[in-house]
Amino acid sequence: MKAARRTSIFAALIMLFIQLFVPASIALAASMTNTKVADWRNTWHLHLFNGLHWTDEGMWKKKVDGKVAFCVEHGVNLDMSGSGYNPSTYSDAKKDQLAKIAYYGYYQNPTNRNYAVTQMIIWETLGDSLLTTPNKTYQSEKKAILDKVAAHDRKPSFNGKQVTLAVGDSITLTDTNGRLAAFAQQTANTANLKITKSGNKLTLTATAQSKESGKVAYAIAKAADVGTSFVYTKGSQQKLVNFKLSNNGEFSLPIKVNLNGNVKAKKVDADTNKALPVLSSSLNTMAPPRKSRLALTATLP
Repeated sequence: MKAARRTSIFAALIMLFIQLFVPASIALAASMTNTKVADWRNTWHLHLFNGLHWTDEGMWKKKVDGKVAFCVEHGVNLDMSGSGYNPSTYSDAKKDQLAKIAYYGYYQNPTNRNYAVTQMIIWETLGDSLLTTPNKTYQSEKKAILDKVAAHDRKPSFNGKQVTLAVGDSITLTDTNGRLAAFAQQTANTANLKITKSGNKLTLTATAQSKESGKVAYAIAKAADVGTSFVYTKGSQQKLVNFKLSNNGEFSLPIKVNLNGNVKAKKVDADTNKALPVLSSSLNTMAPPRKSRLALTATLP
């Protein structure tokens, strides 16, 4: 009876192990689809094959479990579709640059044409040499994308500037680097300022509802565009990568707010309560002194 009980317990543990771990491992295997997005017949020299002359019969968009991915092994065989692709963290010396190319070339404006152009730039960045393409505007499109890639880590000229305001005060900051317009995502306003952003000008206003300290921050990319890039592999099939930016390109401003308002002082006549004129050194110093007092006026929150 004891042996039978031990066998039963052991079998139950095996079943529990299968239920807990086998479905999880199966779930990791992803499915891929491959859809034609351009009829361009491009010719190349492929770096993976020692400069082999290669012709693309069209451009194809890859999706792995619904996520758009790019080929990083140009010329390696790939099925038109299939399952069994396994994800792992993508590691390459050019990973960050490739992620920026994918973001500015495609993810920021996901069209079929942009995918085809972006895939070509990725192949060139990885070492392939483009020989011919029917896309007559490819070079200008590539330049526009790579210019954005190069500017990704450039901040507005006032990045990190300490801003101190009293309640009711405003300050307008002008970005002389011409970068502010690219920062579309507000990520922080913890001092609760009133903010106006237009072109390369940022206006900050402290109100009665503002807090004593905090920060204002803006980013280029959305949170969904930032994270870990994953490469999907399946046997000898070419590797496919879903790219994510390593950072959102954020800039920030530390903020301090004087919640006590502005205090001004003036000298007034003690009897008439009228403001006294400022005496200059040329006046008759023998004139009798006038009684005065100091009056304070304050602008309070």
